[in-house]
Amino acid sequence: MAVLFVHGVPATSRLWREVIRLADRDDEVLAVDLPGMAEPEPEGWVPDKDNYVNWLIGQIEAMVERNGGPIHLVGHDWGCLLTLRAASLRPELLRSVAAGNAPIDPHWPLHAWWDAWNTPGVGEEVMRQVFQPNVVPVMTALGFPEEDAACCGFATDHGHRNILGLYRSAPNIGHEWAEDLARIVIPSMLIWGNRDLIVPVEIGRRMATRMGAEMVELDSDHFWPYRRPAEAANALRRLWARSESAPATILTQTAEGLDGILANISR
Repeated sequence: MAVLFVHGVPATSRLWREVIRLADRDDEVLAVDLPGMAEPEPEGWVPDKDNYVNWLIGQIEAMVERNGGPIHLVGHDWGCLLTLRAASLRPELLRSVAAGNAPIDPHWPLHAWWDAWNTPGVGEEVMRQVFQPNVVPVMTALGFPEEDAACCGFATDHGHRNILGLYRSAPNIGHEWAEDLARIVIPSMLIWGNRDLIVPVEIGRRMATRMGAEMVELDSDHFWPYRRPAEAANALRRLWARSESAPATILTQTAEGLDGILANISR
């Protein structure tokens, strides 16, 4: 069964390389780059949260069509927010969803950088004067390999544009999206670095309760795909095995499948 991985800010699809290697899947596995992050955005692109969600749903639909059925979806940071939103809107496209270290919670306060990025002019100066000159030492200290840090969203002008647009579209994301987490009725898991100071593990535990999701806490700060790839891959394999042990989810079972179950019971 195919798997789609979604990075967050300021990472690129490179975030998932080691997790994908260790997960060792024979099916199609794809780590996508969000528009405007690794490469300049397409002409006419508006970097707001709803456009990113719609773009992601399009990627999921294409992968479902290629593979003939629902897929597994995995996200981190903003990839977590987008995957959980996609899962709440189109759960029938998915066999499972796993995500972590991003807040869909009405009581989570905006962190200091988000607050600054939301202010026109100030956010642009913070990107140019604080992040861009220091991106490699800052991001390598957070677990990025040097080559990944050098090409992440904080390192480029197009990354700045799209990161600022995305954050400025979402100051009330916790209030707007939290209630819909309950619509995720497929097998689900939250994977969380338990030493994350920006999005503390308590936020993840509350989200897991709303979703009925398995909560996996890793000894890591924010970027667990870099820090703890083996543990993350093990957790994902466990989720995938559980979800694939049934022939369908409650949303994808067919009348023919139910007939087969009833026939087996009557024997």
